[in-house]
Amino acid sequence: MKKKLLLQKIKQEFPELKWKTAKHNVEGWDHYVLILDNKYVFRFPRKPVYQKRLHSEAMLLNYLATRTNIAVPKYEFISKDKTFAGYLLIPGIQITPEVFKTISKASRSKIAKQLAGFFSVLHKTPLNIAKKYEKGSTSHLKLYKELVKNTNKYIKPRLSKNNYLLIQSFLKEFAKYQNPPHKCLVHADIHQDHLLVSKDKKKLAGIIDFADRAIGDPALDFTELWLYGREFIEEVYKYYTGPKDKDFLFRAELYCKRIPLWVMASPFLGMRGKFKTGYKLFKKIYLGNPFA
Repeated sequence: MKKKLLLQKIKQEFPELKWKTAKHNVEGWDHYVLILDNKYVFRFPRKPVYQKRLHSEAMLLNYLATRTNIAVPKYEFISKDKTFAGYLLIPGIQITPEVFKTISKASRSKIAKQLAGFFSVLHKTPLNIAKKYEKGSTSHLKLYKELVKNTNKYIKPRLSKNNYLLIQSFLKEFAKYQNPPHKCLVHADIHQDHLLVSKDKKKLAGIIDFADRAIGDPALDFTELWLYGREFIEEVYKYYTGPKDKDFLFRAELYCKRIPLWVMASPFLGMRGKFKTGYKLFKKIYLGNPFA
């Protein structure tokens, strides 16, 4: 959607809001984003399913904001038809693996404790409350079958035999873990773009983008923490007080290995990912061994 049209929508809906600069972010898979004066963030869902869920996301964040000291978006601007909304920008830097390497050991430990505390609060949300705000219970088996189907159809013809054998081995192992012992409210998209560190890199500044929230395996929220290394994810898990089990971190590892397959298949399914991006992730995760 064009930047000019999005700005017109904001002006029409919130005429009292004034700004001088507007940055248009079209990289997100689920939303277009406009950042006004580096102060306000407006999100415009790309698909009707996310439009329908935007208001409940705002309600969930209001609920969480009173139960955790980690900053989350607080939607102060919601259009009358609830098709787009805005909040005050949470200052911070995205915690990419490159940024993570520049964070001191003491600050990493503090961030691990903060993340663990947030996950504990989120995952202990009573299910009767969670069901008000999520899109539905994640069917792990259904997602697994779709993953196998798409991998065989779109990825297998484009990889070497040796690389595909690595994926086959993963899928065989992953098949054993499609009935997790616990299900709870999860963010389901704890990604480097959605974790913010303070500008001095001493603490977790905030967590954003709850569009994919669901009721599912709590290990899902630990998935991409593997990209920061074993020491960090194990420290988060040590302080975590949500539902645990003996295979928790191993399932998080399997979920991490699933990511490149989704990204490689995405362009063939009409989504925004690129095969070469997924293949780069495949080499990093399958050949680089971040789980050591």
